Parts: sequence; structure tokens; C-alpha cells
Amino acid sequence: MRKTKYDWNVDWTKQDVVIASLLGCTRERVRQKRVELGKDPSLYHHQHSLHPVLDRLIAMDTSTKTLHEIANEINCNVVYVRKIFKRHNKSFIVKDGRRRSKYDWEKADWTKTDKETAFELSVPNVATVTQHRLRLGIFKKKQTVKFEKEKNLIEIKETEKVNI
Repeated sequence: MRKTKYDWNVDWTKQDVVIASLLGCTRERVRQKRVELGKDPSLYHHQHSLHPVLDRLIAMDTSTKTLHEIANEINCNVVYVRKIFKRHNKSFIVKDGRRRSKYDWEKADWTKTDKETAFELSVPNVATVTQHRLRLGIFKKKQTVKFEKEKNLIEIKETEKVNI
């Protein structure tokens, strides 16, 4: 049996980089030896030496911070942080940078007509309300003006009968 330069009785759960620094050889040689011995690939092998960042991200309380604040604190890429959070179901504050709406559509009562809704929200053009209603997928009930007039006439006649 051939004598090797390095003692390969190491903890194979560590990353190749860590093992290589302990033995004084290259990371590639550790990877090759891992394959020769039939060991599994190193943990986070595709992320190189970022596992300390991963450990800090998982341990950190991120529920009160935005993605950019977390990335700046750890000195890491935002894309990497988002990928880790998705994988580990961690929460963070989503800061929506899109332009806010000119009108407060949350206060809109969609059971009313577009004209009434436009008046309540101070929207000068009724078509704006109609357009937003369609974007939300809220459709008006089919009521004709003729039906409303007939309904009002019937109510007026009934009140006249009661007064007589």
C-alpha cells in the first residue's frame, strides 16, 4: 500500500475549503479524494466559503428588516439572501418601491355605481373608476335604468295608497 502525504482521517461533513486548510492541500485535491473514497459532496459545495454567511442568516432575526438591510449587514448579495430565505422559509419586510396610487382604492365601495365611487374618492373622471374596477375583476350587476325607474314608480304609488 502506498503511503500518502496527507492524513485523510478527517471530518467529511466539513467543506472542502476547511479540510484543505487543515491539511495544507488544495480544495480540488480534497474534492478528488472525497470522490475516491465514495463520500458525499461537501455541504454547500456550490457556494464555496459562504456557509458562515448562511449560518448567520439563519440565526438572525430578520422579521423587522428589509432584504437590502440584511444584505448590507452581512455584506452579501441580495439575490443570495433572497434564495436562502426562500429555501429556509425566513420572513423579511417587503418594501414595495412601485409608485403609490393617486387614489385610495381600498376605501372604494364597489357595490355602488362608478359615478358614486368617483365622487366619494374625488376622482374627476368616472372612466378611471371603471378602468380600475375592470383591473380588479369586479363587474357591475346588470341593472338597467328602466328597471330602476319602474321600481321607483311602484314605490311612489304604494306610498300614495298608504296616504289615501
